[in-house]
Amino acid sequence: MSKIYIFRHAQASLGSDNYDVLSNKGELQAHELGKYLVSKKYKFDKIYVGSLRRQQHTFEIISKEYNKNNLPIPEPIVLEGLNEHQATEAMKSEIPKMIKSDPFIKSLWKEIELSPENKNEKLMLGFKYFLNLWVENKIIVEGIIPWRDFRKNVRSALNVILENTKKNQNVGVFSSGGTISSITAESLKISDEMKIADLNFSIKNTSFTSFYHNKEKFNLLSFNEIPHLDKNMITFV
Repeated sequence: MSKIYIFRHAQASLGSDNYDVLSNKGELQAHELGKYLVSKKYKFDKIYVGSLRRQQHTFEIISKEYNKNNLPIPEPIVLEGLNEHQATEAMKSEIPKMIKSDPFIKSLWKEIELSPENKNEKLMLGFKYFLNLWVENKIIVEGIIPWRDFRKNVRSALNVILENTKKNQNVGVFSSGGTISSITAESLKISDEMKIADLNFSIKNTSFTSFYHNKEKFNLLSFNEIPHLDKNMITFV
């Protein structure tokens, strides 16, 4: 039986011009994960990483911890199917129009203007609202991969990983919340797309979700573990 560990990237830069960059806290989270994996002597036979910067940077920080402690870690195999869905990009494109036309978003943006200290919290509420509309195909943005195609891409990436995992191997995967939600749904045979999308909001930065795998089965073993993080280090972006 093989084990597959899927790690969410560390905290990204919500609200900045470039979300796809780790925040200062995100870099600290990744260091803590690296130190934990080294202390427990986690050994990986293969590593897969998405092509997003926040995913790759998280792995790079962990890899440095392994190298610093003279522990081997494989060179990563890049799979674009491990990338996050593009709801964030879709929202950036559509939000100027929605501020004028959608009552909920219009109200939310007024609240942000009045209480900028609560900006990130309000942005997350807006994102969840937008994501639900996007998953239901009520919003379609030209040039943005729709939810249904994102789900197909994740299945394809998962199949690549499973087909290339040999008996008794440990595999590490560095990805994002929506992708982890999608893979977890494949394991549990969840077909409700809204439930899968909502699961995204439960997954913590640098948490790991693990699976058992053999020729017949792909079973969930653990979900959203963060033994390496103190309470004040837990984030969801």
